[in-house]
Amino acid sequence: MTLTNIRFPEDNPFARIKLRHIFGWLLLCSIAIGFQLAIISSIWGIRLDNTEPFVNALLGAYVLILSLSLFWRECRLAGIEIKYLIGKVPERYQWLPFVGLAIASVVFSIGVFRIFYYPLSFIVPSFVERILTENRNSRILIAASKSFSPALYYLKFALNQLIDPVFTAFFLISIPLHRWAAKWGNITAIIAICLLLGTLAYQNFTTIIIGLLISAILYVKTRSLLVVIIFRILRNISFTIWNLSETIFFNTQTANILDTFRSQVQLGVLFFALSAPWVIGFIYKNWSVLKGPLPYFANAAEAEKIKADSET
Repeated sequence: MTLTNIRFPEDNPFARIKLRHIFGWLLLCSIAIGFQLAIISSIWGIRLDNTEPFVNALLGAYVLILSLSLFWRECRLAGIEIKYLIGKVPERYQWLPFVGLAIASVVFSIGVFRIFYYPLSFIVPSFVERILTENRNSRILIAASKSFSPALYYLKFALNQLIDPVFTAFFLISIPLHRWAAKWGNITAIIAICLLLGTLAYQNFTTIIIGLLISAILYVKTRSLLVVIIFRILRNISFTIWNLSETIFFNTQTANILDTFRSQVQLGVLFFALSAPWVIGFIYKNWSVLKGPLPYFANAAEAEKIKADSET
């Protein structure tokens, strides 16, 4: 195995992974879980549907764990070494700029979201209002107040903040990146991942795309999925802090949500101006990294080199 990406199916273990099979199993499992909830709700006479925040959090954690199990199985069947996929945390890594990048990416996402949807709030107000309402109802304090057990909801929310980065790192970055890069090349694979997830989560596509793009750069640059997981945990913590502060300091429960959003466009411009040099500068400076060897093959080649040197 060399430092260059292996492009031939017979040599590339990722060519043996079929993402559509995993998507299919997840879809079937989700349908099965929905039927189970309907049956339990009917027998016990309690509400167990997607309008209950605690149930949402519990199902989210269950589906994430199930997804990771499916990925683990697919990797074993394809002959993929998980240790090469995950990699190691680089020694003497610059953690302070790393934390700053995570915070800046969140501030940038908030700013771009407000700037992008501001003109749309005049063109298609009902569409923007629906997105804003969904985002407001998903805030932790508001969602917890609607749950039958706020304490349990907070617990599941905290667990999801830790499980979700692991799921994202495997499901949305590592395996799709290596799989699709073997077919289309690195850059095209990354763009395809961003477009796919941005389309599926169109309400907050700016946040999704920015997070995925930076995560992909970090993964290829550090060759460590652990760094990506830490980065996404820091993003989740930053978003949670903003989520709480927005609920506490911006009381939009009684005010018109569109008017409140429009009145805060200056805040979006300020957030964009403060964070854009950091985020855009990071992407621009490291874009060429994406054209290099992918982490799995680089880690495998390094391990083989170390082994060969130790035998001589």
